[in-house]
Amino acid sequence: MNPYESFRTPPYQVFFDVETTGLSPWSGDRICEVGIVIAQGEQILETYASLVNPLRPLSTEAAAVNGLTDEILRHQPTFAEIADEVIERLDGQIVVCHNAPFDLGFLQSELARLGRTWQPRQVIDTLELARQYFHFASNSLPAVAAALGIAVQEAHRALSDALTTYRVFRYFQEVLDAQQNEPSLIPLALARSWDAQAKIESELPPLLRQALEAQSDLEILYQDGRGNLTRRRIRPLQVLPTPDRLYIVAYCYLREEERHFRLDRIKILPPGAVEDV
Repeated sequence: MNPYESFRTPPYQVFFDVETTGLSPWSGDRICEVGIVIAQGEQILETYASLVNPLRPLSTEAAAVNGLTDEILRHQPTFAEIADEVIERLDGQIVVCHNAPFDLGFLQSELARLGRTWQPRQVIDTLELARQYFHFASNSLPAVAAALGIAVQEAHRALSDALTTYRVFRYFQEVLDAQQNEPSLIPLALARSWDAQAKIESELPPLLRQALEAQSDLEILYQDGRGNLTRRRIRPLQVLPTPDRLYIVAYCYLREEERHFRLDRIKILPPGAVEDV
């Protein structure tokens, strides 16, 4: 009997998290740690964790966040060596992530290197749930956990973050189910084909892609929801796909904080442009 056979039948939820060498799989960053928690309701059925040799150096920023080193990772299995173990645990299940496009985008990038494709049966993103149904000062996983009084054993390590996502999800589910006065999975279960990386590759403008890879600034015109145009200087940090559109997470110099910008409302100005609003 296949050792993973018992995890193939829904309604198991598989909480998935990765640590990476940097922020951009499209510029060559790789997975360096995988964490998985398999659960059914209040019961955790299995946990799985593996460090991964990314076959490239960690960025300084990534090493500072996750505390890993190139020397530690050099002696770990490559993703090719653990790919079957990972996919066996995810396949056919409800995959839950905090910022699913990031984690699943890196997973799909790693599989593409191996000439493999995979699509989750269903995805739930606790980051999207936090944004849509709650009002936290910050929606990062550590901040949400702290606001809910959830202890985090080792922030920014894959298994610890997967366990934290599980606990955050359980809280969200209880609150949202109570509001509906009937049992349900969760309102924002995203039952769809998930191909975040392909969406990014097809829609991201070249100047924006270059700014993400170089962590450099861009001048843009941005139209808000009321139709107002403002000229802004931003430093793009991350691409956030949703079912309907792409968002750019960027530091906005005008607002002096990190903001989310809808890609379809951005007009990227070429270097030296004098266009004004």
